[in-house]
Amino acid sequence: PNPSSFSYEAPHFFFEFVWVHGFPVKKIAFINNNTICYPCGNFVVFMNIEKEKKTVLRCMDGKVGSVATNIPFKVVAFSDQKFQPFIHIYNFPSLTKKAKLRGNAHLDYTLLEFNYSGIYLASFSEIPEHEVTLWDWKKNVILCRRSQPGLSVGQMTFNPKNWRQLCLSNTNYISVWNIERFNKDHYFKPKSVNLPTEDGTFIKEHVGLFSQGLKDPSYGPILPFSAVAGLVGTEAETFKPKDHFRPLLHPVVHCWNSTNELYVCCEEGHILLINGESLLVTILSPSPDTFKPISRCWLDGILYSINIKENKYTIKDHINLQTSVKNIVFSPDYTQILLQTENGSVFSYIFDEKPKLETILDASGGKIQAIDFVTFGNEYCMSITVLGEFYIWMTEDGYLISRLCLYTEVSGMACCPSAFSVAVGTTAGYVLFLDISNIKSPRVVHKILLTRSSIQHVFDQHGAFLIVGTSDKHIFLLSSKASEAFKIIGFTVVSGTILQITTVYNWETNMIQVMVLAESSENKKSKIEMFTLTDKVDERGKLKNELFARTLYEIDHPLSSAVLDFSCEKIFGFCSHVPYICIYGIPHKDSKNIVLKPEIKIPSKHYGTGMLYLSYHGQWLASIAKDGILTIRDSSNMEPFARIQCHSFQGNGIQSMIFSLDGQSILVNGQEDGALIQYMMEENEKVPEISQLKQKEFSLDVEEMQKLFDEGEEEVERIKKETQMENLAKKYLCHLLKEECWHSMNVKGRSLKSFHSLLEVKNFPMKTRSPEELRELETVLQLRKTENTGYKLRKEIVELQPTILSKKVHDEEEDDEYDEEEEEKEKKEGNLPNYLLGSLSYELGIETNMLYNQLELHTREEKINQIILLKDIIYNIKIQFNKDFNSVYQQKEIEILRVNERNKNIQGIITELDIEEQIWQPVFEDSEKPERILFVEDHEIKVERILTPWEKEQAELAEKLERERLLLSQRDNARRRALMDMMGGVLEVRREDILRMVIPQPACMAKPDTLWNEEDKKQIKEYEKKVKDLNDEKEKYKRSLDAELRKIQNSIQETTQLFDDRLKTLFKSKMKCDNVIFQEELKIANLTFSLLLDEELQTREIELNDFLEKKKKEKVIITATFLLKCHHNLYSLKCSKPFTLCFFPHRGFKKEFTDLQSHLTDILHKLFKRRPSPRRKGQIDSRRFVPGPFGERKGSAQMQEEYFAEVMNAMEEMDNPNNMPEGLELPSWTHFCALRRTKIESEQRVKQKSLIMLEMQAFIRKRTEDDEKLQVDIEKICQEIYVFQEEKMNYQLNLTIQLLLTQGQVEVENYQFLLDFADSILINRVIIEDINSIIRFQGQKKVTRMIESKDVHKGIYQIEWEHKKMEMEMEDLNQKAWDIQMLFFSRDRQKFLNEPNYEILIGYHMAMMEQNIAIMDKTHKREVEAFKKLLKQLGKFVHQRELANYTLSCELQDELVTVNERREICNSLGSKLTYERIAKERYEAMLQQQKLTDISRSQAEEIVILEAEVERLRMKTFPALIQM
Repeated sequence: PNPSSFSYEAPHFFFEFVWVHGFPVKKIAFINNNTICYPCGNFVVFMNIEKEKKTVLRCMDGKVGSVATNIPFKVVAFSDQKFQPFIHIYNFPSLTKKAKLRGNAHLDYTLLEFNYSGIYLASFSEIPEHEVTLWDWKKNVILCRRSQPGLSVGQMTFNPKNWRQLCLSNTNYISVWNIERFNKDHYFKPKSVNLPTEDGTFIKEHVGLFSQGLKDPSYGPILPFSAVAGLVGTEAETFKPKDHFRPLLHPVVHCWNSTNELYVCCEEGHILLINGESLLVTILSPSPDTFKPISRCWLDGILYSINIKENKYTIKDHINLQTSVKNIVFSPDYTQILLQTENGSVFSYIFDEKPKLETILDASGGKIQAIDFVTFGNEYCMSITVLGEFYIWMTEDGYLISRLCLYTEVSGMACCPSAFSVAVGTTAGYVLFLDISNIKSPRVVHKILLTRSSIQHVFDQHGAFLIVGTSDKHIFLLSSKASEAFKIIGFTVVSGTILQITTVYNWETNMIQVMVLAESSENKKSKIEMFTLTDKVDERGKLKNELFARTLYEIDHPLSSAVLDFSCEKIFGFCSHVPYICIYGIPHKDSKNIVLKPEIKIPSKHYGTGMLYLSYHGQWLASIAKDGILTIRDSSNMEPFARIQCHSFQGNGIQSMIFSLDGQSILVNGQEDGALIQYMMEENEKVPEISQLKQKEFSLDVEEMQKLFDEGEEEVERIKKETQMENLAKKYLCHLLKEECWHSMNVKGRSLKSFHSLLEVKNFPMKTRSPEELRELETVLQLRKTENTGYKLRKEIVELQPTILSKKVHDEEEDDEYDEEEEEKEKKEGNLPNYLLGSLSYELGIETNMLYNQLELHTREEKINQIILLKDIIYNIKIQFNKDFNSVYQQKEIEILRVNERNKNIQGIITELDIEEQIWQPVFEDSEKPERILFVEDHEIKVERILTPWEKEQAELAEKLERERLLLSQRDNARRRALMDMMGGVLEVRREDILRMVIPQPACMAKPDTLWNEEDKKQIKEYEKKVKDLNDEKEKYKRSLDAELRKIQNSIQETTQLFDDRLKTLFKSKMKCDNVIFQEELKIANLTFSLLLDEELQTREIELNDFLEKKKKEKVIITATFLLKCHHNLYSLKCSKPFTLCFFPHRGFKKEFTDLQSHLTDILHKLFKRRPSPRRKGQIDSRRFVPGPFGERKGSAQMQEEYFAEVMNAMEEMDNPNNMPEGLELPSWTHFCALRRTKIESEQRVKQKSLIMLEMQAFIRKRTEDDEKLQVDIEKICQEIYVFQEEKMNYQLNLTIQLLLTQGQVEVENYQFLLDFADSILINRVIIEDINSIIRFQGQKKVTRMIESKDVHKGIYQIEWEHKKMEMEMEDLNQKAWDIQMLFFSRDRQKFLNEPNYEILIGYHMAMMEQNIAIMDKTHKREVEAFKKLLKQLGKFVHQRELANYTLSCELQDELVTVNERREICNSLGSKLTYERIAKERYEAMLQQQKLTDISRSQAEEIVILEAEVERLRMKTFPALIQM
């Protein structure tokens, strides 16, 4: 139809919402037994589950947040999500507003909950308040509220039996909030539940602030962890160390039972039972017949029926939804359960004889992707979801007409204006054509594969052509006629990513103008391409540009949407980066301007990217954006005449909208509305479990291969980028490490190794001290000098003042001597004793006179100054050692240079001697020269080097020059050739060349020896002589070279060994330096620990004082505020008017009716005592009755009001004149009724006040208990402070010092070392040494006396022994005299004594004996010759005998055979020969004789031994002649 035929009215246009379709994202709730409600975008949807009828309530302030229902009063409460939100309360079904609540929330109310009776409303706002609020929603009053920072709540419920208990829980904790009331004031008192751990055990509550009373004798008091962490205030009270944390159970959902107890289901599969009053937790255990656990059953979609008995529970499998369940809701009459899944589907489970499961809402298709109206009228509209669920709806009421599942992922949809067909584009590149001629049963009639990429735009505005845009920058043109099978006409390629396609039909020329908005991938600028549709294509099917007048325009800024007006003269564009709608004029065809400039800029009043749409008549321009606002403007003047909030910005606004053909209806869908599951899964649920398909099996497709390939390429690019970033990060880390560990080091760390051992010595790496450190050191040194000077002056004033007067009488010489002594004394006193110094730094020559005495370090400043001085000592020690290290290092460099020079000589000698000997070549290792690690040598590169073109040119040039040099060197050189021919290549023969010298052979040596003449022989002799001389010279030279080689090697060995010895000395120095440094660092550690402990003690003191002040303030608040106020209010309540009126005396009743007769007065008195009886519970208005297991709560204010109203109604019946006694007049009856009514009203008020007073008394009692508890805490804290002050005093007085103990002076028996020195004292060592010297002197005197006494006794024994010795010597002398007398003299002895020339005589005898020996030698030789001859003869004789023996042996063999035969014969006869018996007897006799001989020999030896022993014993008693 022609757009000019449409009429419209822009003024006074407004929107009217007809219906809303959506699925619940948050929890659902019952409003009555048949109606549920849930939030959907900006609406609250009410659905009658029996009639399937929906009612919509719109939130005028934006998106709906939390929803709660009040069943007794049939109201619904919901919150909006604007800034500073409201809570709206509406009545149902009239949907009239009952209340509008405004609290302190700034962003959103995350939870709303009515109590069981519906009187009170609880709300929770999370960020930033984290506040729980209790409302009296009828009076629009906040009763109480409490904020807990960091609190996050997932579920909030009232106790149905006690509205004063509220349970809040999330996955990490669960707490019960008690609501206490005092008259009209309400207070929250939260209590946290101590959850068990994952293994079912309970953790002992952490003490926190109070100490355990433990002490460490070495390291001071043991403080709480909060003091160690330096925490003060609330953090110190709640702080827990990491070791005290254990994984607890994670509550998922909770509910109350009818006995004021909580059931809690946990992720780990446990069910907890929590007492509502004591908060004691009991873990319910499954019964033995439980067939499966309940762990994470909500994710499996299994609904269990649990029977709980005592501490056991039994599980029965009830129903399986096969999808995760989000929420479970009971109906008010407890006859059915609603099950809400994660994707928004809702199922109803009805309790009956035959339980059944019904589907209320099915959200298996995913979110809505595209919408459109069915052509030819506005009666129907259609939508399609991402997963391919196609729906046709009734436009009037949103009734679902039909449904078709395409089983594919959809990207776009368009309805043909000229036929009942719908084109659907898929992400796989297909276009599906649906036939909707039968609205109730749509079907797929055709399918075309256009591309392997995703189809993003499907556009068909006029019914002639179908335009399809793809993600790969292609536009396809298809026929819209089913008779042509929707053939493909052609395609074209655009210059960027397609954002939007619009068309305009020119009714005059019957041409279709197409405009394509594309985004450039290079500079993010927008491009617009315009062309006229045609069916002329080339041989590849591509539309010819010259035939459809294609034009390209550019826009300097990016657009998110652009549409072409129906006159094709201007373009409407929606800017993506600025909130403007721009109008661009289209230049003429002959214009060269391809860059479009905006002619008009209009504020869009949107935020975020948006889209523009033109109505079918072209007069209205609609704009939508992420803010969820729909704005309609007049396209001629761009004035907005309609604006409405359709969706909220929290749901990313509006995704798309569509005008109906007549422009009277608009269809809008939100960006995040819809469900997430496919329809095929619903069909999948009906088959057996073994045949069910998994979720991933629904989307198998051949086209996924290309998609997977593209994903692989993207993954490769991603990995490359990640690798590059990792390399960059590693380079940066290398740079940081290099700067920190190398460039910032003033002295680089290096080691020094010995030549001939494994000894290695490292230096001290050092950084340059910062200016701040130097200033601190200078300040401390100046302070110490001042302190030392002041100390000396004070000492002179105190100690040396008496000596000043005596100086006047001394002469000048004595004054000089005294001054020198004083200086020496001061110098000695300036240095600390070695044992108090605590280290051996004085042995290294380090100045220690600036250090504080360890016994005087009491203040914090002194300890800090001591640490600075100790660090300076360590620094000086390292500097001193590094100097020695550098000198040794330089020596090694020199030694290596010397060794290298000597190795050159050794190499020359080895070459001259032609021997194979390994040369020892010392080098520096990487640890000795660490800077080599930072550089890469050429030999370390194992791969081929890639040369640049310039480097290749330089290498080729160098190679060319080298070849030319070699050619020049190989040319004929006459001088060198002459030198080689005449003199062997040298001008002078050196001694080193002797080994290469060769004597030329004479020419005659080539002839045979027989042809040599005398001259030849002479030349040969000379040649041989020269050769021999040359060889001798060579040998001498070789020996000299070998000696020189050994000398050089020994020299190398000696010098390197001397270096190793020096390195050992350096190593000992390093060990000593390390020892001293460790000692100084130990002192620094002790001082640092002392400072840290001082800070902890100070923190602990502040912490205790703050806690005490906090408790005192709480006590003051309770005492001054609560208790005084409570007592005052209680007293005022007791003195109130209802209490005075209630005591109306019955005995004064008759005075009111004195004018009546006595019997009438008695009757009236009885009637006065009578009280009305209200209707029973079953007769009370059923509107207030809530059926269920919890029944009605007794004693509430509402029930009291209802009861009072029933009493007043009963009083009306009792005051009826029909009940008037006979004889009584009406005025008396009226007066009686008024008096009785006043009495009953006062009694009811007294009852109400009594209940209030009981509550107040209970409140006062609790506050009194809190006050007493605070008093106990205050006393406990005061005791803690007192104990802490004692510990702090002891710690400050007891210092930790470091002493040097000489080895060998401490002896401990049995290795029982003392660790507790509480009863020990520290005294001067000199005192102990003086006492030990006195003890040693006295002991020495005692030992001397004992030795003298011992010597006296020894002298007595010595004299007795000498007497016995002299007697025995006398006996020996007598025996020797007798032996001399009896001595025998032989002739030789007599000759020796008598012959004067005894030696000559002996010499003569020796000469005679030598002659005899010579004669005997000759005789012996003759005899030897004779014996040799005899031996030859005997040899011959032996040979003869051997022959004879051989003959006899042969005969013997024969005889032996004969003897054996005879022996066999004898053995067979059994006779025994006589000679054998005789031989045996002789043998036995010989053995007996031998045995007796051995016995006699052994006895003789024993006798000899015994005689020797007797002689030894006799000599033992003989006195020894020894000089004493």
